[in-house]
Order: sequence, then structure tokens, then C-alpha cells
Amino acid sequence: MKRNITLFLSLMVLMAFGQLKAQSVYPGKKNINKTEYLGLLLNQSISEKQLTEYWTEYLSKFGKAKEKRGVVTVEKASIPQISANPVTILSEVSSPTKGQSQVFLALKVDGQYIQQYSGANYTSTESILKDFADKAAVMNEVQVADDAFSETEKKHKKLIKDGEDLTKDIEKAEKKLAELREELNKNRSEIEMSLTDLQNKQKALELQKSRLPK
Repeated sequence: MKRNITLFLSLMVLMAFGQLKAQSVYPGKKNINKTEYLGLLLNQSISEKQLTEYWTEYLSKFGKAKEKRGVVTVEKASIPQISANPVTILSEVSSPTKGQSQVFLALKVDGQYIQQYSGANYTSTESILKDFADKAAVMNEVQVADDAFSETEKKHKKLIKDGEDLTKDIEKAEKKLAELREELNKNRSEIEMSLTDLQNKQKALELQKSRLPK
């Protein structure tokens, strides 16, 4: 029993560590369009496609966000906590490993990209990514729920259509069955008439045979 509890606690710690690692923010470098930049990285377990959409939408609150092949930029972004002057945002969403996506963020302040993330500029830049991580998690939960609803709705509509098709098939079958019954009744009447005619023909034959010389 004690061993099972220890194993369970170990698994819980590993899961918590994995989630923490998946959303950690840390300094790093990124090569974008053959140029290396220093910035901050955010790891996420959200798909690269969805994360790109969320990130582009999120950056739109700072200015006009443009996205091309995962690279998202904002010229003349308004980020008061970073600088009173316009800031250039250079970022990229990628998927470095299977099952994990990543956001890279570099900021250009007063004509120069930040070369060292420490102190106030680190905390301010980190807060942007952490705020985004929280919002992205909620947006992804909504997306997952929406996808589940859409899939269930799609299946529900298919079931309704299948039911309608089956109803039509039954109506066709009932109509065909009614026609077959009518044909069967007609056939029975014809059999009775044919039998009467056969019996009459048989009597006529026997009558003619009786007239043959013996």
C-alpha cells in the first residue's frame, strides 16, 4: 500500500513538472530569416497552428499584427511597460519537438533589439508571455469544447439524416409491399378463374371423349 502511494505521488510530481516545463518562460536565441535574435521563449502543449492563431490575435492588442509562415510581427507596438516609445515586436511560433509548440519573442526598443533580458525588461517581457499563456490556455479549452460540440452536432445531424433516409426507405418498402399484395390478390383471382376455366375445359374434353365410338 505504501509503495502504491509513493508511486502515485511520484507520478503526480512528474505530471506537475511536465506542465510547468510546458509553460515555462526562459531566455533563448532564434534564427529568423537568416538572422539570430535574442529573446524569451515560451513552451506550450497547444498545437502550432492553433498557437499561431492565438498569438497573432493576442499581439493585435499592441498594434497591427502580421503573420507569415509562423513569424508574427508588429511595427510600432504600444507596450507602455516596456517603453513609452513605439516598440517593434518580432516573434515566431514553431514546433521544436513532437507534441510541443513554442513562442519566441524579441523586442526592438529605440532602434535596438534588447540584447540582455534581465531586471525590469525581463520581468515586463516575461509578463507578456505569461499573460498570453493564461489566455491561450482558456482559448484552447474553448476551442477543444467547441470542436467536441461541433463533432457531436455533426454526428447528431447524421443520425437525423439516417433516420429520415430509413423512414423514406420504409415508406417505399410499404408502398412496394402494398403493390405486391395487390398483385398477389389479382394473381389469386386469376388462379380461381383459371381453375374454373380448366375445370370447364376438362368437362368439355371428357364429353368429347365420351362420343368416341367404342
